[in-house]
Formats: sequence, structure tokens, C-alpha cells
Amino acid sequence: MTEIEQLTRAARALVDESAVEMTTGDGAVVEIWTIASDGDAVRASGPRLEVREGMTLECRLVIEGLPHRVEAVIEQADIQSLSRAALIVRVTGVAVDGQRRRHKRVEASVGATLTALVCDRMVPGETVAAVIDDISPGGLALSIADLGPRAGDRMRVRVRIFEGTIDCELRVTSARIGDNPATQVIGAAFITPGAETEATIAALIERLEVGRPAMAGTHDLRAALGLGPAPASASPAPRTAPGFAPGLASA
Repeated sequence: MTEIEQLTRAARALVDESAVEMTTGDGAVVEIWTIASDGDAVRASGPRLEVREGMTLECRLVIEGLPHRVEAVIEQADIQSLSRAALIVRVTGVAVDGQRRRHKRVEASVGATLTALVCDRMVPGETVAAVIDDISPGGLALSIADLGPRAGDRMRVRVRIFEGTIDCELRVTSARIGDNPATQVIGAAFITPGAETEATIAALIERLEVGRPAMAGTHDLRAALGLGPAPASASPAPRTAPGFAPGLASA
């Protein structure tokens, strides 16, 4: 693959993410909303007061199953609204990233409840039942039968298990279609977990690492939430109005 083909592929991957947290040359983190690509150029938008022409950007993306480090520069920045700037972002470099995750993640299968806090396509207080697929001290991956959450959203996760309660805010870092088109797998990072939550996460990870089951009946839970392969026709599980918790999730 030629260099321009690699840059073009990286540009398409940025657009596929739709919202990407990128690090500036000054070390700040800005969320870039990607819209469309043309070769190695990406049409996007960003927070108006945090971006400027000539600013360098960097992020980490999974492309065709491998983590990549993507470098870019803002070629053009124009006022779009009071809060947003219209951008042309040029991808300038891409390479396979050998950096490992900060925390090793452990496979899990645990029911949870997600509550929208500040989300692009969900009402604050809206809840979604989920299953945790893996977890680490720094974050987790969850399967949901809902297409609402997207990268950049802020949510709260609540889980009640034998070890205690996990109750913490999350920043959604990635979202992709799951086993069928009506589901998503989202990655999220914990935001300032409390001491009780940290202790519960550590105890859960310790249990999972020695191979004991995470939760009985999780296969039935996944089936009830529609998280398996797509049947002939699949519909997302209904969201729950604010103030009402789903019966499958922890109270």
C-alpha cells in the first residue's frame, strides 16, 4: 500500500468514528466531529475557541483490527457557529502503534445500566440496559441494543454484583456496530471513580482472572437484550424513559 493510500484509509477511519478525541501539539485534548473525507483530507468541525489553522493533532485509532497512531494538521478553520468551527483536517502521518493499553482488560459478562448525562442523541436521564464485555481499572466495553450512544458522550454506569456496586460516570471513547445492525459495542473510560467503585472493580477483576463466572444467567440476559447475531428482522431494544430503570438492569 502506498503512502497516500495509507493516509486516505486513515482519513476514512476518522470519518467512520464520527467523533474523535485528538491531542493537540500543546498536549490539550479536543473533540473533533468528522463528517466526510476526500483523499487524505477530512471535513470536520471542532470547538471554535480551541482550534486554529496550523494546529497539529494526533489520535489513536483501530484500523483493520490494528491500533494506529494518526497525525494530522488543521489546514483550514472557519467560524461555523458561536461554539463550532468548520475545519479541513489533513492526515499527515499514520503508523501501526505498538503502545499497549494502560490497563490490561479482562473479559467479563455482567449486566449493567447506562444512564445518559450529556449525550448527542440521547435525552439526559434516559437509560439503556447493557452487558459488560470486558473491564479494566481504567474503563470497560459494553454491548447494548441501542444505537444512541456515540463517542464523546458522557454517561453513568451502574452495576450491582457480589463484590459491591460500580457507580461511576463514563466518557464514551468509541462506538461500533455489534453482532447485528441493531446493536453497538461501546468503549468507555471511567471518570474519577470513587473509592467504593475502585474497590469493587478491583475485586471483580480478581475474580474474573481466576476464571470464576461473572454472573449466572448472562446468556439469557444477552438474548433478552437482543445482543446475539441478527435474526431475520432485528429491532433495537426500547429505551427507558428518564426515571424508570429497566427490569434487566441493576436497581
